[in-house]
Amino acid sequence: MQLPTDLQHFPNGALLVASDTTKASFFLLGGDSLEELDGVSLAKENGADGEGSIEFFPDDTARLQAFVKLLAEHITTLKRDHQIAHIHLVMPAEIEHDVSKHLATDTQSVVGVKLHHDVMNESPLDIVRRVVGEMGHAS
Repeated sequence: MQLPTDLQHFPNGALLVASDTTKASFFLLGGDSLEELDGVSLAKENGADGEGSIEFFPDDTARLQAFVKLLAEHITTLKRDHQIAHIHLVMPAEIEHDVSKHLATDTQSVVGVKLHHDVMNESPLDIVRRVVGEMGHAS
């Protein structure tokens, strides 16, 4: 998807990660384009589904820890596989803090904007607009 001119602030390539507490979407930003990459998610329910068993977590804390670990690993993989100059995180504060702690030092060093919002129901362009707005306020 082509970014509108006012959102073309990513000349060196950036990874935008939008997440809530169960799923995450990843977007590659570069020049004038926005590409949605694959996402990750963990089941909300414990137990079995109609097709067989799903991963069981003893409680919500264990599920959140597994999700944070999955998210951090996926960010690291995407950073390695793509030319990423910056990573922008848009997610609830408790998820962002835990994800940031699980990132390797070289990955932490390229994290730029951190917005503490659940934007999973917003369009990708609206999420980019939030990040660009925050970039304008950074000193």
